[in-house]
Amino acid sequence: MLKILFSFYVWFIVLLTIVIYTPIFLVIWFLTVLFDRKLILLHYFSNIWGSSYTWFIPGWNVKVIGKENLNYSSNKIYVANHQSLEDIIIIYRIGVPFRWVSKAEVFKIPVFGWLMHLKGDIKLKRSSKASIKKMMTDAEKVLIKGCSLVIFPEGTRSRNGELGNFKEGAFALAHKTQKAIVPVVINGTIPNLIYSGFLFKMRHQVTVNILPEIPYDSFKEKEIKEIAEMVKNIIKDELNKIKSEI
Repeated sequence: MLKILFSFYVWFIVLLTIVIYTPIFLVIWFLTVLFDRKLILLHYFSNIWGSSYTWFIPGWNVKVIGKENLNYSSNKIYVANHQSLEDIIIIYRIGVPFRWVSKAEVFKIPVFGWLMHLKGDIKLKRSSKASIKKMMTDAEKVLIKGCSLVIFPEGTRSRNGELGNFKEGAFALAHKTQKAIVPVVINGTIPNLIYSGFLFKMRHQVTVNILPEIPYDSFKEKEIKEIAEMVKNIIKDELNKIKSEI
């Protein structure tokens, strides 16, 4: 019964934020789209929207470590491990303006998917070579424009908390555009946020660790595959460290 009441409260917060935040989002977009090519203000508002779920829902505790490693003077590629759907709202707690590279299905979600289009997030259909090629082109344009990207290089959620293979797209982009890579380690979002019956996970602790950025000069001589493996090992080591301290 407690889980049902808690889930009703969470759905209420979700609906309330949609009703309150959507008009504000649209007004910001309308007033800035012609003057702010990076849509910085819109992205900061999106961070507030995404973070509000972990702020307002009791028991969803998020500890962010390593904010001193953030450098706002230039855009980056943020790569994070992917444990569950919850990672999407957790990433907003980092606080930097960014655009998603996200699977095409997410863009079909009512309201949220529509707003992602306006925000300039990048769509990817993983089974389509043409879509992958377009994603790489669009992502490169976004990085050249001066915007940051967030990518889950595993491409899909881990089923057991262990890191999957890192796909090379994020690292090929970093190499081609000469952008720094910032590894982000998420722990505590398994199991899934939403159970069967649309019930939400109750009290739990999530840790987000923003690691020092990896400058382009440190990997410019490496092959793309080597870069992907290097970043995977960095994230894996930190993830194991976090788990051992719990």
